[in-house]
Amino acid sequence: MLFDADEYDDSFSKFDAKMFPYIDNLHGKWHFTEIRAIFSRRYLLQEKALEIFVSNRTSVMFAFNDRSVVKKVVNFLPRVGVGGRYGLPQQRY
Repeated sequence: MLFDADEYDDSFSKFDAKMFPYIDNLHGKWHFTEIRAIFSRRYLLQEKALEIFVSNRTSVMFAFNDRSVVKKVVNFLPRVGVGGRYGLPQQRY
């Protein structure tokens, strides 16, 4: 799984530069074998985010435009503990 922020996009230039020291993972790469759990999360009071926990005991949260995009992303990720909403049982290691 690869995440790469487009630093040349107009919306990226709208961020306050003082925030960048506090932002982690503007560019990230994770192997599917490193993913340990995936949970649906709320973002701005809407269920349109995923939090992905990886083997190095960190997590990354992705917020999407709407819930339909979340479902599409979940279908591409390995089946490792997504909440019951997606029909996948939650597994523990």
